[in-house]
Amino acid sequence: MNTDEQDDLWRLLGEAKAPSVSPFFSRNVLRAIREENQEKPSLLAWFHWRWLTLAASVCVLVVASGVALHHPAQLAQADPVMVLAQQVSTSPDYQVINHLDELLASEETSIWLEK
Repeated sequence: MNTDEQDDLWRLLGEAKAPSVSPFFSRNVLRAIREENQEKPSLLAWFHWRWLTLAASVCVLVVASGVALHHPAQLAQADPVMVLAQQVSTSPDYQVINHLDELLASEETSIWLEK
């Protein structure tokens, strides 16, 4: 390395004028930031996202109800309680089952069972 070139560089740097900052530098920077055109969210944009969410929810509900109406037998078979309810309602013993609560109530109040 050539130290003579570095000495010249340091001599030139020593002669350079030191930068001076205005006493109102921070105030000027903040004013420039405030003066920039800042985009504010409009009321229309707010409604746009709300309506988009609502429309998506409605679409999901329509599709789900369409599937349920299109395949009601498959949905009933998926739920064992619904399958059992259909079997009971089509059973010839349904009338007996329907009056079972009356039969149990009459048996509970029977005088023959009292001790």
